[in-house]
Amino acid sequence: MNWITKNLKEWQFTLSIGSSSELFIKIVYLVLLWSTIKLLLIGNVVWGEDYFILLSDPFSGPDRLAMLLNITAVRIYYMYFVIPFLGLILAGLLGFHNVFTRIVVWFLFVNLHFGNGAVSTGGHHLIQQLLFFHIFLFRVKSEEVSYLSSLGRFIHHLAYYSIWLQIAILYLVSGIWKLKGDLWLDGSAMFLTLSFKEFGFPWIANTLKENTIFLQMLTWMVLAYQVLFISLVWIKPIRKWVLLFGAAFHISIIFLIGITDFGLFMIASYSIFINNHLAEKILRKIRLRRVLSLSA
Repeated sequence: MNWITKNLKEWQFTLSIGSSSELFIKIVYLVLLWSTIKLLLIGNVVWGEDYFILLSDPFSGPDRLAMLLNITAVRIYYMYFVIPFLGLILAGLLGFHNVFTRIVVWFLFVNLHFGNGAVSTGGHHLIQQLLFFHIFLFRVKSEEVSYLSSLGRFIHHLAYYSIWLQIAILYLVSGIWKLKGDLWLDGSAMFLTLSFKEFGFPWIANTLKENTIFLQMLTWMVLAYQVLFISLVWIKPIRKWVLLFGAAFHISIIFLIGITDFGLFMIASYSIFINNHLAEKILRKIRLRRVLSLSA
């Protein structure tokens, strides 16, 4: 019994998050905070008694175990999901989180953002997967030498690169499906998308539609980017430019088509590709500003 207690304490307190992983969690949590507060403004319609859509076929697999908000009797208590979720997100932004709190964050996210299929996007599906992997984003202090520390390092790296692969595979699958259609191959997909008045800002779309050659080239660039991302992102000298192009692409989607959540979630997920050295610099600046603001 003492051995179990000792190892549980070591698991919780001597395993610390890496700089790259910590920055990734902060940025993803920040977007989650915005996304959840936005839905909370219409919370009773999204989750509560005025719930306007019921999933006829709840998600299968492990997600089904976390779909408590699909139970009608539970829906009136949706704030008991929202408040702890926002509290843990805020705590995580301040650096207070561990493997146990991250499990709860994943559990609450699945319930809140998949409790109503009408408010879930492809970005939410991606974040659901990344939040599961982020549970295991810990590493052992460099001076720790034990079987448990070795296992901790292995699990951290496995989760860390699983997030890389999840993002890369998402792009690859999306690109392959686009290759099966004529609209992306002939370069007309962007032009037709901007023709829908329901999306984005019509005056921007109308301006871009006048330059059909530019839109055709942009369509092919996006297609090539999605198919090649899984290879290019591993090449360190060009990784920064690959990510900058992707960020610019998703920002343009936000303004041109109005798909905000998906774009922000994708950009937030890019933070996992930032190396530990740069991530530590960014985190130090965040900590310094926090200290200065508290002392002011």
